[in-house]
Amino acid sequence: MEPGASVSAIAHRIGIHPSQLFGWRRDARDGQRSSSQDRAGRTGTRTISTRAMIELVIGDVVIRADADIGEAHLQRVIRAVRSA
Repeated sequence: MEPGASVSAIAHRIGIHPSQLFGWRRDARDGQRSSSQDRAGRTGTRTISTRAMIELVIGDVVIRADADIGEAHLQRVIRAVRSA
């Protein structure tokens, strides 16, 4: 999300496909928009899965994943967040 950061280069460095990182970035922006709308007094509803989930907070980024996510995949996600 940093100005001038190359999503493709970051994805390559952490071993994921650029489209996956673009999707995560889009989801993060959508979440930020949703949060700012909620603060402005607008509310929304969201369906919450009944599946077991984990939630990690790294700085101002929240990562939610199924509890059965593979360790290697989760490590790649964390590296992506930290390097973004």
